[in-house]
Amino acid sequence: MKVLLIGHNNEDETPIKKLMKINFPKLLIVEAIEPEDLMEILTLDGPFSFIIMAIDHKNNKVIEIYKLINETLGLRPFIFIGSSNSIKSHVTSEILKYPLLNSVLKSPLLQHELLKAVKSSLEWVKNEEFEESILELNHSDLQRIRLRNLYLFEQIPYDVYLELTPKKFGKIISKNKPYSHQLIQNYSRKNVKYFHFKKDDHLHFLQNSIKNFIRIYETNSYERKKQVSLHLKTIFFIQDFIQTVTVTDEVIKLTKLFIESSKETIKSQENLSDLLDQISNNTHMTFAEHSLATAYVCESILFYMGWTADMSHDKLLLASILQDIYLKNDELIKIRSLNDPNLKLFSEAEQLEFQSHPLKAAQISTLFSGFSDVDFILNEHHEHPTGDGFPKGLNSLSLTTISCLFILSSNFVSRIARTKETSFTYKEIVGNMKRIFDTGNFKDPVAGLVKSFKKPK
Repeated sequence: MKVLLIGHNNEDETPIKKLMKINFPKLLIVEAIEPEDLMEILTLDGPFSFIIMAIDHKNNKVIEIYKLINETLGLRPFIFIGSSNSIKSHVTSEILKYPLLNSVLKSPLLQHELLKAVKSSLEWVKNEEFEESILELNHSDLQRIRLRNLYLFEQIPYDVYLELTPKKFGKIISKNKPYSHQLIQNYSRKNVKYFHFKKDDHLHFLQNSIKNFIRIYETNSYERKKQVSLHLKTIFFIQDFIQTVTVTDEVIKLTKLFIESSKETIKSQENLSDLLDQISNNTHMTFAEHSLATAYVCESILFYMGWTADMSHDKLLLASILQDIYLKNDELIKIRSLNDPNLKLFSEAEQLEFQSHPLKAAQISTLFSGFSDVDFILNEHHEHPTGDGFPKGLNSLSLTTISCLFILSSNFVSRIARTKETSFTYKEIVGNMKRIFDTGNFKDPVAGLVKSFKKPK
């Protein structure tokens, strides 16, 4: 079990370390000496069961560090040690409101007080099962989940693990325990791309979630202002379930409920920009975010084109969900053509995957009973008005209007993904696209896209 010791004054730290070594020899003390090293230590050197902080040093920003650790790791017991003046200056009401978690000890440090505080922290850890155990697990028993997808949730009903070595995994998120998105962000900065579920847990998670979302839609038991979040999670579970299992009657049912809800969302929204802004605050777009943004853009264009037939809505929104279902690297969202030089930056396997994914998506769409002709839309969704697309190199006169609408929508969202870190606006992206796409059977969809970003609706 590891304990994090924070402080910048050796006079404070030495008696703490001596007492800990004598009385708790099995606890491993990890020191954070410099403030700039703290985040790296939290992310890479844990997990930490509790924190001891010497607060006398003038550079110790106690409340900032306290908040950072809680945001990153979740609640942990803290033991604050310092003079009466330091305690008065730094130990705020926010810290004192958790007396079962946080102990405050005056210096000079008394041995029995430290022992009592450490035992209290250990008891809390034991009761909460908070020590994130290191387990030996086989890859064959685990299912990967993209790190970015965990931004969709605040807690998960199953334990989530990080691969430490090929056979050792650390529990990063405990089941049914709230976790901070700061935790996800920190691991992402360290280039961690995947966490892991146990396979049985993952399957139960998917099955139960599909059923729960069907119930939510059918009973209308969600807040209108949380529709975007609901739609994002719905797409995530539909895509993950298909990739893990296959298309089932319940998946088809949930897809249809999502489509109906999306139609109403677009009708009630004054400006498409507001919806797109809600989909992602992250500079890296996920597959679920790309699918939902494409679905919203398709719906908005249909609205302005005056196409009211349910069949058109159904085709385009199912195509939105399935367009990238056979891609593994969500950075490929930004690639539209086999001629894009950035495609060569991906592995050979990823390039082949990108080349074949329209056909594979088209094939899986045929398993959705009650939907027709989605396969040809998906097979053509990387075509281009100039004929420079793939797989057939069709141009704006050879493509049907509904295919043009989907190509335009998916391409537009792909450009959003590429320009997330720039100051480009949606209208500027539309303006740039209009010069290329305003031809042949793309003309009406382009006009609908332009109107989508003009107020009022």
